[in-house]
Amino acid sequence: MYFDNAATSFPKPDCVYDAVDAWMRGGAASAGRGTHQKAEAAGQMIDECRRQLATLLGVSAPSQIVFTLNCTDSLNTVLQGFLRHSDSVVATSLDHNSVLRPLEMLKQRLGIDVDVIPIDPVTGLIDEQSYLKALAGGKIRLVVLNHASNVTGRVQRIAELTHMAHEHGAAVLLDAAQTAGHWPLNMAELDVDFLAAAGHKGLLGPLGMGILCIRRGMEKELQPLRFGGTGTSSESLTQPETMPARFESGNLNLPGIAGLHAASKWILNQTVLKLKSQVHASTGQLLDELQRIDSVSILRPCHESDNCGIVSFNVDGMDCREVAMILDQSFDIQSRAGLHCAPLLHESLRTNTNHGTIRLSPGIFTTPEEASTVVDAIRQIAAQV
Repeated sequence: MYFDNAATSFPKPDCVYDAVDAWMRGGAASAGRGTHQKAEAAGQMIDECRRQLATLLGVSAPSQIVFTLNCTDSLNTVLQGFLRHSDSVVATSLDHNSVLRPLEMLKQRLGIDVDVIPIDPVTGLIDEQSYLKALAGGKIRLVVLNHASNVTGRVQRIAELTHMAHEHGAAVLLDAAQTAGHWPLNMAELDVDFLAAAGHKGLLGPLGMGILCIRRGMEKELQPLRFGGTGTSSESLTQPETMPARFESGNLNLPGIAGLHAASKWILNQTVLKLKSQVHASTGQLLDELQRIDSVSILRPCHESDNCGIVSFNVDGMDCREVAMILDQSFDIQSRAGLHCAPLLHESLRTNTNHGTIRLSPGIFTTPEEASTVVDAIRQIAAQV
């Protein structure tokens, strides 16, 4: 049984497997690198995938969606392409190493200043007083916001935080790795400038797919990380200025896009609200049943209704990694244990002393019977302590 959907979703809808297989067997041509039928079909499929994602994510125009290697690549494109020497950045203790490590590198390389805002350990929300103080303390170029923690699942009040940032002249980068696909997400309504998402998590596409959505006009402020052939403006030795070619050098991952194309169409037909309800039901069941086990300590600094589908816990007296190993080897249940690449959050929640937590992340296909089986396995493990 698979309970590691926060890392990558599994299983995928059958249409995703079919689309990848069909593309590999019958359509594997390079888009923009020819005028023959297969190349034209590749371009049409890519365009349609962008249109579906623009509808799904509330992006102003499909051309403002850039395909990347993964969410980490999307985040790096903004962090390394937008920030300049001695710029000031606001981040938070919720951030994943996909944000923290590039920022640390830029501190050393460009001398940027990074102010990391703490969270309230009771609510799991960003401390707004500290946040406002940081915004008012200097000329902030960029604010990085985590839509939902990959440790607690707590969804943040992004629209309000973005409004505060814009009032102080800062651009906003939203890390939506844990929410895109199964949590209502509208870039225009949230008013963020950049939105980074993983194509292989809630969006149900294959691994090796990321998405970067850029507010119209902000691409002019963003330098590409890679330069090269785009299939457009081939007579010029300089990178195209047009979107999305400006950020898509080299051949795209067409099998991955084919899968994401099928997945995004499937999600639109199912509706995000329906998928959110399914994940929420499994999450609520896990939280409700786990809290009845005396030796289980649940990390839940939020109400179930504000949780994107993550349950983190520890078994008293046991290393979290040992519990995950037993779940895997004795019960064939896949979870994740450790710091989940979010070291500052574990420090804030004081779970770093136990090497982190065990994380269960149900998906849209998780059944009530599977959730009960996982809880029963944890109950058996806890009883042996």
